[in-house]
Parts: sequence; structure tokens; C-alpha cells
Amino acid sequence: MTMKTYPITGVASQAPRPRRNINDFAQDPLQWNLFLQALINLQSQGEDAHSPLGYYQVAGVHGTPYIPWMEKADADDRAGDYCTHGTALFLTWHRPYLLLFEQRIVEEALTIARNFSDKYRAEYEEAALNIRIPYWDWATDSDVPQSIRFAETDITLPEVGSDAPPVTRKGVPNPMYSYKFKTSIRRQRDLSIVGVQEMVAWEETKRCPDEKGISHPEIVDRQLRIPTVNPTAGSSFRDPIYKLLTLVGSYGAFGNTGWQTGRPGPNNISLEHYHNIIHTFTGTNYIEENSKEGHMSEVGVSAFDPIFWLHHCNVDRLYAIWQAIHYEAPFEDQATDYTRMPLTKAIDDAETTLRPFYKDECYDVPWTSSMVQKSSAATGPTVFDYNYHYPELPVDLSGPGKQKEMASHVLRRVHQLYGPPTEESLVDTPKVPNALLPPSRIVRDGMFRREWLIFLRVRKYLIPGNFIIFFFLGEPGDDPRQWLLSENHVGAVNTFKSSTDICGNCAGQEAADQLFSGGVDITNALYNKLASIGLTLDDQDEIEEWLAKNLKWRILKQNDKTELTSHEIQENPDNLFIGVKSFVLLYPTSRLPIDGGEFLSAPKIINEKIHFGATEPHKNHGGLGAQDPY
Repeated sequence: MTMKTYPITGVASQAPRPRRNINDFAQDPLQWNLFLQALINLQSQGEDAHSPLGYYQVAGVHGTPYIPWMEKADADDRAGDYCTHGTALFLTWHRPYLLLFEQRIVEEALTIARNFSDKYRAEYEEAALNIRIPYWDWATDSDVPQSIRFAETDITLPEVGSDAPPVTRKGVPNPMYSYKFKTSIRRQRDLSIVGVQEMVAWEETKRCPDEKGISHPEIVDRQLRIPTVNPTAGSSFRDPIYKLLTLVGSYGAFGNTGWQTGRPGPNNISLEHYHNIIHTFTGTNYIEENSKEGHMSEVGVSAFDPIFWLHHCNVDRLYAIWQAIHYEAPFEDQATDYTRMPLTKAIDDAETTLRPFYKDECYDVPWTSSMVQKSSAATGPTVFDYNYHYPELPVDLSGPGKQKEMASHVLRRVHQLYGPPTEESLVDTPKVPNALLPPSRIVRDGMFRREWLIFLRVRKYLIPGNFIIFFFLGEPGDDPRQWLLSENHVGAVNTFKSSTDICGNCAGQEAADQLFSGGVDITNALYNKLASIGLTLDDQDEIEEWLAKNLKWRILKQNDKTELTSHEIQENPDNLFIGVKSFVLLYPTSRLPIDGGEFLSAPKIINEKIHFGATEPHKNHGGLGAQDPY
């Protein structure tokens, strides 16, 4: 019998349908209730390879059980090893992966709707076809959404074959709260490989579990906040995401954490960096004593937690928004010596196969990055090709020749959602030499602010497991459990990798001695700190001196939550470089709109410089000095 795969083409519908913010989606009674029941049905299916389209095997494409998914492995393949983290394929690979999950949800929803009586069938079939994965916009509100915080929920649907009014079932296990594993034998076999023993015993996925294995969404909330920026609500990611979307025009710099020299401005901080932060602090409880790792913190099991799909839908959304703004940006090839399963050549280019995904059942049309990030000029976002879009991307602007109009619309929406910063922190004229200023009319109509960023380069495989670098403006204290809650905490950078024993991509990156980039935008935190000592963001010399005394960082090993010492860092002088840079940024105003020709053509980043004096005193702990190769 000829082997066939599952075609991934997007949900079949007459027009693209919106993926919505989960807070809005949960208010749609037809789609939300159908979605929950469809997910319950999907999660109830078998976990072995005989049910490749069930929840377990679909989630397992992202890691364990590390077996081929609906394809035969070549003799030299590492079976089921599809990891693309830290590579040029990171964003493009996850788009068909989300489409796979989306198609399965809609198929289950349609099956449910078709069992209803004639009175309800057509209405619910239409609702089922319109379902798309919701997203969690952690860049505007990083708290865990209300609809997925609780173990039980209510579901209101018609009874099968009945014309009676829809019935509400109360206290139904919430399929968005956790995934419940079927057997201890499979957990022992598939989850023990990750190396977190508690996960073998747990019967369901966990978020920020305590020592008893009880999930704590309120701890997720606290861990994703920055005390000096958003202590009680909102999101500390809002301002940095605004800069990432509007300033970074290169696909490589925007997309992944692989180190690239010569990145200007905020380009050391990629979308994958923020993706990593959400994974780590949604999964593991770093606040309570004897707490455990949750599933989202481990690559190989993260997709079993249903919040994974909301998180990655938002990553895809931000990527699509970026595609609309930077519609002429091509895919950027990336050299690789890695040994992961999707590798078919020494260069990851736009035609590298995104295994195990195909557009047809006969393996004739494999997914490639060219289907996601097209290399031809002026294409814009490709989401419409697969019958979905996001609220910021209207369908009527998706046609040929409308790229500029779409970009203009999306820039205005980004401005409304994520920027600009508070007007109090902006200035009319920055303290820079007049020769560096843009034309006088731009200075007259625009606003400016000097931005301050920590940037770093670290060996991704400095230690075997994952690690987190916490940053502080002031003393952090000796107890790592208090670091995230410290009033001096300003952000973190973390790795998100698997054991090299099970992940070929990770093994190859370790062999290639991959350098990892990241950073923290400290502008808002610094502004709030400086206000009490009479300094402004433009006082560069004074701030550099202040940072030399007050900028601190600590490195925590994720597995045992112990601190990485200066001695361990110094074993190789190139292990870690941490620097500080600043630049003046031009901000739009009502007189100088973000989508206007004058603003778009004006230089945005002015007078960029690296402040070696802020970090050179800490060279024994990775601080960047003027003579260091960075």
C-alpha cells in the first residue's frame, strides 16, 4: 500500500477568515463553544502512531516522541527530529505547523456540527468553517487569558439530533487549561527522554507548577511583568515590540536568535527572543521554593500545553504584521552545519524543505520557506494564501498592487496598539550634533527619545541545559526566587534548546559552537529610575557612569535553579559579552504621521553608540570592553 501524508493547505473556505484575539474569540458563543468541543474531541484520540492526526501526535511533531510524522525516514535521518529553533527556518516552519492544527480543529468542529438537527446544522457548519486559531497578544496584555486560567469551563451546544434549545454543560474539563495524557507507560517512554522526571508522573500538562505539581497562572502573570514598567497590568513587551516591528527590516535579524555581526539599533533582539521568554516564564515557576519545570519551558513537550498554540499564533501574527510593513524583504539564506532532520543542503534557503509538511498527500509538493516568505519583491504577508488573516491585515488590501496601502494601514494599527511611549519621556530636540539631525521640518514636527538597550552574545551551549540571564538596575539580592519580583529587575534573556542527545539541530548547533544573541530594552525602566536622581535619557556620560555602578546581571541554570558563577563563564573568554548601546529614535506625531512619506524617508536611528564604560568594569563576568571582539 502506498504511503500517504496529510495535505496542509489551510482551511478550505471561500475567503480568508480572521484569527482573533482569544479575549474576543471567547465572546463568540457559536465559534468558541464549537472550538472547545472540537479540541476535546481532538485530545480524546489515541496517542500512538496509528492516530497521527490526534492531538498527541500533532503536538509531538514539535519534539517527543521523536518519530517520523506521516513520512518515511531516510537511513541517515534522526527520526522525528524537526527542530528549527535558532535558524532561518524558525518562523517559516511554524506557519504550516499552525495550519495543520487549525485544519484539524475545523475538521472536528465540522463533524460535530453535522450531527446537529436540521434546525441548527447549517448555522453551526458555517461557524465551524469560520473557526481559526485564536492568539494571545502578550505584547498588549501578558496575563494568562481568563478563558484558559481555570481547570473547568462551560460549553453550550445543541444536543445531537434535537431541535431543543442548546444545552449548557457546566464543569467540563477545560481543554485549553491542560492536555491530559492517556497512559503512564507512554509518559514513561516519551516524556522521560526530556529529562524532567516530574513530567513522567504528572497526568496533565502544567504551567508554573509548585512543588506539589499544581499549576499557577497567577505566577505566570507575575513572572511576565517588569516591576519598573508594568507592575500590575498591561505588558512590558509593548514598547520593544513596537520597535521590532517598525525598525528591523531584515528577515534574519527580525526572525531568529542566531548571532549576526553588524546589527544596528535594536536588531540584536529578535522575535524568537520574545518567543523564548514567553515559553520559559509560562512554563516554570521561578518564584516559589522547590517549584518544578512546566511543559512550556521544554522544547520537546511544549506543544502539549494548549497555550502553546495561542502563543505561536501570536508569534505568527507579529511575523505577518512585519511582512506587511516590510513587504519587499526577502528570505535570507543562512549557512548551517547542523544535522537536524529537515536539512537537505549546507545552506538553509527559501527552497529548503520544511519537513514533515506537504501540500499534497503524495509527497510531491513539500512546504518550503518560499511559500511563506517569498523572495520576489513587493509580495507582503502570505497568510491570505492559506485562508486566514489577522485583524490588523484587512482582506480588501491583500490584492496585487496594494502593498503600500496595506503597509500604511498596518503601520497605523501598530502605532495604535504598541506605540509610541509616554509623551513625558519624549523631547522636541535631542542632544546630538546638529550635523546628525534630520531636516529641520522633521525636527520641527517629530519627537525624539534616546533609547537604551542591553545587548549580548553568548555561547548557546555554554552549559548542557537551558539558562537565563537576569538583568537589574541595582542590587538583585542573593535569593534567585526574588529576582523576577525585585524592583530592580528590568528583563531577561534565555535559551530555549533541547538535549543534544535527542535533537539533531541542537547537536549540530553545539558542534558548530553557535553564538546566541539577545538583549533587553531598558529605556522605560531607566527613565523611571533616572527621574529620582535628576537625570534624563539624554545625559549619556552620567548614565554610563551610573550604569557602571548599577547595571547587574545574574545567570541561572534552568534545571536546578542554581547560579552560574563567574569562574564558569571565564573558562572561555569568548563565552559571554554583554554591552550597552544607545541611539536617538525619531517618533511620529500627528504632524508627522507614521505612514507619511516624510516620516518613512527620514532616518529613524540617529547617533548610535556603544557605551563600553557601562560594562567594562564587569569584564570578569562577561562585560564588554572596548578591545573585545564583538
